[in-house]
Amino acid sequence: MSILFFAIVALLAFANGANDNFKGVATLWGGGDLTYRQAWWVANGATLLGAILAVFLGAAVAATFSGKGVVGAEVLESQAFAIAFAAGAALTVLLATVLRYPISTTHSILGSLAGAGIALSAGDVNFDTLIKNGAIPLVLSPAIAGGMTFILWKLRNLFFKPVFENETVAKASKPLHVLSGASVCFSRAVNDTPKIASIALLGTAAGMSGVTIYAAIGIVMTLGGMIFVRKIAEVMSQKITVMTPAQGLTGNLVTAFLVIFASKLGLAVSTTHVSVGSLFGLGAVTGQGHIKKILEIFLSWVLTLPIAFGLAFTIAKLLSGLS
Repeated sequence: MSILFFAIVALLAFANGANDNFKGVATLWGGGDLTYRQAWWVANGATLLGAILAVFLGAAVAATFSGKGVVGAEVLESQAFAIAFAAGAALTVLLATVLRYPISTTHSILGSLAGAGIALSAGDVNFDTLIKNGAIPLVLSPAIAGGMTFILWKLRNLFFKPVFENETVAKASKPLHVLSGASVCFSRAVNDTPKIASIALLGTAAGMSGVTIYAAIGIVMTLGGMIFVRKIAEVMSQKITVMTPAQGLTGNLVTAFLVIFASKLGLAVSTTHVSVGSLFGLGAVTGQGHIKKILEIFLSWVLTLPIAFGLAFTIAKLLSGLS
């Protein structure tokens, strides 16, 4: 069971990297400041660094996803719960990646936690923590990101456009844009690695070093972003909205700020919801958003939680029937 459990956690980390690693640098490729390969290097390098440092920066986030206070201690110690919890989230994110939908790993984990918990605890699940620190930030974060991006771009055009069109400022904006993309990837890894680590540390993994777990997750997450990220990269960079480098920089600054701020408070925001929400805001302010693709992504977000819930619930029931 332990080998199977760790394999499933590794699959979750791999799928997370494939679906999420490029999101912070999508505006760099989409806006034309970097080539795909250059953006790929920035994304995966920043992700690995953020995952390793998350052991020091992500304790508050990990506590939200540990399952403590959500299900009873007996359920938490069950291998069936740990496997179903990890498998439900992993399969959901992997399916979305294959279908080219940038979904929330956070949302997948929450749905899977609830599904496995209900299946194995006769419905005795405390949802207060998940709703307060998970569901509410997930719902609000894309709207906040889109609104902030919309307002910042409007203010830039109203009051600062001549400044940003200055040749010296324009040249300086490219390294700032690259730095903002790296910051988003870094902060995303800081926010997501503890969520996966909290699953890995269940059951027989509890005796392992936290640093070892975080480093292993970071390596596998980076591999996912290196090997299987192109499909999501194309959607994020080219299918949601047309953008200029300056617009991409605005969206990235909003995303980095919100994700880092949420990590500090232990709020389980989704980098996907924040970064895509910023792109939605850009599309709204420029009138160049691709409405059909935006609606498809919204639908995938709506379906993420029930799919993860159903998969985890089913797997937990099957495993409990075998024991």
